[in-house]
Amino acid sequence: MKEARAKELKLFLLLIPIFAVISISGCSNTTGPTFGNGVSILNWEPTFSSVESGDNLQLRIRIQNQGEVTAKNVRAFLTGINIDEWGFFGSNPSNFNELLPPDRVQGTEGQEKQDTFSLVAPRLPKGTTQTYSPQVRLYYDYKTTAVKAITLVNENELKRLQDQGQTLTSTDTKVSSGPLKVTVNTGKFIKARETGFLYTNKFPITIDIQNVGGGVVSYYNTPQDDYKVSVKLEFPSRLTNLDCGTFFGNTIMLWKGQDASITCSVQISSPPLTTEEANIKVTLDYSYYIDRKTTVTVTGTDEGFF
Repeated sequence: MKEARAKELKLFLLLIPIFAVISISGCSNTTGPTFGNGVSILNWEPTFSSVESGDNLQLRIRIQNQGEVTAKNVRAFLTGINIDEWGFFGSNPSNFNELLPPDRVQGTEGQEKQDTFSLVAPRLPKGTTQTYSPQVRLYYDYKTTAVKAITLVNENELKRLQDQGQTLTSTDTKVSSGPLKVTVNTGKFIKARETGFLYTNKFPITIDIQNVGGGVVSYYNTPQDDYKVSVKLEFPSRLTNLDCGTFFGNTIMLWKGQDASITCSVQISSPPLTTEEANIKVTLDYSYYIDRKTTVTVTGTDEGFF
């Protein structure tokens, strides 16, 4: 009897690790989808890093949308080598059309797509080698949206709050993931008088734009528009007398492709009864590209090369 129980206990102890593996493998991923700065090149690599003249070769690309909006007009251009010398056959660019973003609610990753560029290694004299650096340039159209909550407060209400030891706080700008980042800078609150011709003096609101995607704002068929970003500003209805200085129309140029700033002075057109939350919304539209390089070494086999 004791011997049988000992065998059962031994069997149970042996099964514990198996149950643990099954339990772990059955768990769902609770970390959520991957978010980044727009479309990412996950892989750009040759089927072989070393080939001989005349060998067939494929350059493989795999991309994923890690931002928070749909990427449109996604296309990859093969550059960095003379495609005629390489005996390229296929289409250049490779068109991916759209890539859907990750979904925070559903916990799904951003859409992935892949393609290949088919090549034939160039002719080189026998006994020689040369290393080439094929590059892919990935263009896509994208948007970045930002929302900044501001607090409008009646000056009499502000005095009441201060008498009660209460304070008003501000929130950070909520911005969608993408290659351009937006920050809206305001004070903690905006105070309005109840009477008078002007309910407030003019106060500044600054919109800062930064390139954080490691690429370039550029339009492949209109290079004269490099660094140009379309900007749409939406202010609460209580704000008026907008004066955004040198920002006219709906576009702005990033300084050396890296950053830009818009400062607007505004006033409150009508005071709230107490306090009121309102949103400033910024939408950026632009075309963007990122680059990736790889290397391939070719060994010559042609004895009749001139």
